[in-house]
Amino acid sequence: MRRPRSERIPEGQPGIWHIVSRCVRRERLLEGPGHREWMVGALASWMDVLAVEVLGYALMGNHIHLILRTRPDLAASWLPGQVRRRKVAAATVADGRACGLDDVGTGPALTAEEIVAARQKLSHPGPMLRAVKEAFARRLNLQQGTSGHVWESRYHDVALLDAGGVLACQVYVDLNPFRANLVEDPALSSFCSARHRRAVDVSAPDAALAAHLPRNLDHPLLDRRGRPCGTWSWSNAQLADLTLATAQMIRPGIGRLPTWAADLLPRLGVQVDRWTDCQGRGGLMSGNVLAAHATRSALPGVRMPSDKSGLFGVVKG
Repeated sequence: MRRPRSERIPEGQPGIWHIVSRCVRRERLLEGPGHREWMVGALASWMDVLAVEVLGYALMGNHIHLILRTRPDLAASWLPGQVRRRKVAAATVADGRACGLDDVGTGPALTAEEIVAARQKLSHPGPMLRAVKEAFARRLNLQQGTSGHVWESRYHDVALLDAGGVLACQVYVDLNPFRANLVEDPALSSFCSARHRRAVDVSAPDAALAAHLPRNLDHPLLDRRGRPCGTWSWSNAQLADLTLATAQMIRPGIGRLPTWAADLLPRLGVQVDRWTDCQGRGGLMSGNVLAAHATRSALPGVRMPSDKSGLFGVVKG
């Protein structure tokens, strides 16, 4: 039985998550005119308000991928007046967008306990995902003169617990348009972070969201209890090189891993001989977590959390 969502992405806790949300019946509802343009703009508005970073994304015809990092440490650095202003902005939602910080006041005074609670809520992606998806559903039903569900469910979340899980998932998400045969070079993708890894393409319709991709990827990684557990230290240029090399290894099968990646991946617990197959097949980066065997075995609990990728060990069943 899956744990409650409040436990899987707890408020006020640091973490990195792969979020997947699909349209109902896998219909290609996101391909309509202006639909994805609207969605990236709405997501970008929330990135200006929340203590949440986007580390990768791909908006496909019938589903979306987001890699999000919750930053309670950033929220803790905000002064009470900044917390109040951001709380008002997050509560002032128009057509799925959070209100701009320059367009709201500081709001009423909050007690110390209310400030703590507000910081926790502002470092969680739930309000953003709910507002954007609900607004898109209303827009689509209005345009089509229909009613009913647009999304298959709220969303599926996969915890990325260590550097190996994060790196593998970033490449996987950036390869989505390539796997769908929409592009031969991932850097030419539309509505995908792969297009902006070396530099933000300001002419692209998703430039506002891409501007929030961190350019400096030298961050400490934390375990589920907030304790340091290694360092994440590869650049966006290296990520772009690895994504392109992986695409070439998948099709036409002539590429090879960059030297730095061939050295790094085994140290992250990745089975290098499984890399091409896992990155070339959709649907494998699921389960409850994505992380090395050693990371998963060290987590508290009776059963080892599920990792269906096959990158970090033999998958049974």
